[in-house]
This record gives sequence, C-alpha cells and structure tokens, in this order.
Amino acid sequence: RLGQDKSPKMKIKTPAFVLKTTIFKESSLIIRLFTREKGKCTYIVKAAMRQKSPNKAIYQQLNEIEIDYSHHPKKQIHPIYNVKLLNDWANVCADLKKTVLCTTMLEIIDKTFDEDIPDYDTYKVLNSVMKYFDKKEHDLNNAFYYFLLHFLKNSGYDILNAKKHPTVLRFQQKNPNILEDLNSIFCLDLHSGHESFNDIKYEKKIMTQFMSELVKYHFPDIKSFKVAKDLFR
Repeated sequence: RLGQDKSPKMKIKTPAFVLKTTIFKESSLIIRLFTREKGKCTYIVKAAMRQKSPNKAIYQQLNEIEIDYSHHPKKQIHPIYNVKLLNDWANVCADLKKTVLCTTMLEIIDKTFDEDIPDYDTYKVLNSVMKYFDKKEHDLNNAFYYFLLHFLKNSGYDILNAKKHPTVLRFQQKNPNILEDLNSIFCLDLHSGHESFNDIKYEKKIMTQFMSELVKYHFPDIKSFKVAKDLFR
C-alpha cells in the first residue's frame, strides 16, 4: 500500500537494567533501559500503573529484567509485550552506600550512551559489579573503581595507558605508582571473593581523590556521584 511503512520489525528478548521510569498519561510508563542486545533504548509499557497490574513495581530503577518486545528501527519508542524480573538487588537497596554507587553507575550509562548501540562488554561488567554489591559487604570502593576503569576503556578511554592524561599526570606527583595501582584494580576477579582484593595496596585517600577527579573530568554532569563522593571516606 502506498505510504505504508515496510521497515522490518525484529522480535527481541533481552535482559536489561532499568535506568529511568516516567509516568505517561496516568496509567502507562515510559522507561529507559540498558539492554544487553540493543544498548540503551526507550520503551512504552501501557497500563503498567493500573491498580491491578502485576508489573507495577517491576520497572523500578536498578532492577534487572528480561523483556520481549518488537524493535522497529525507525521508531524511538518500542512497545514491550512481556517482562519478568531477573534481579531486584534486595541487599543493594537495603544499603545506602551500595544504592548510591549503583545509581551512579546507571546514571553514567544513561547520560553518556547513545541509543541503539549495543555494548556487551559494559553490560557484562555492570552485571558482575551489581552481583558483587548484592552479595558482598567489603571492598565496595574497589568494585566501583573496577566498573569505572572498565567502562572508560570500553568507551575508548584506556586510563591504564594514558600517561599524559591530565588527572594521571597530576596524581603521579602524589603517587608515582598510580598506574600500577589502577591496573591492579582493573584486573580484579570479582568472582573469587576477598582473596583477590588482598593483593591491592594503595593509599586510600589518594585513590579516592583520583577517582573523584576522574569522574569529574569525564562525567561532569553525574549528580548522584556528588553523594557517592562523601560515602567513599
């Protein structure tokens, strides 16, 4: 038919993290997700806020869900027709520091990623760090630093080899081994438990300052990190 849009639709099933949720026309939701298969995308969930909706709470920020939807390459908002909860990160949400650090990670992704660009490596890193926060109570700063370093490398900023990076240059005056310390954090095995962290020795105050400056340099608009900075101490 003349004028009919014949662009192919793809049926996609993918895990995803909830980045942001907005109520739309009283009973529906516009949600932004970081999906494994399509990167950051925006979706509509109709009637999600009705009183009898079984999925009313499933789209809370931080949740990891699995969605079935039709992806239309020419549309900016895609309809979800099936969803299930994979992780609600109960232990993360019960702890203020964990919640703030995880919210910061999602905000970094939300504000820096363009839509419809998959990043499997970053999804894997985010999932690993979220699982670590949900199960562990120690070395939370190192796990967050691990995310930052991997995220930056996946985005094209290899801090481990950035000898002329202005933040690296400035902090090398305080700690000549800053790049070696960063490499130790980057190579952490989050699945091995506490043993992996015992080998890392650095001046905590200097590392906290370095990471704060690094975030300020690359992600100046991240509001949640202003709260996270106070929790590092």
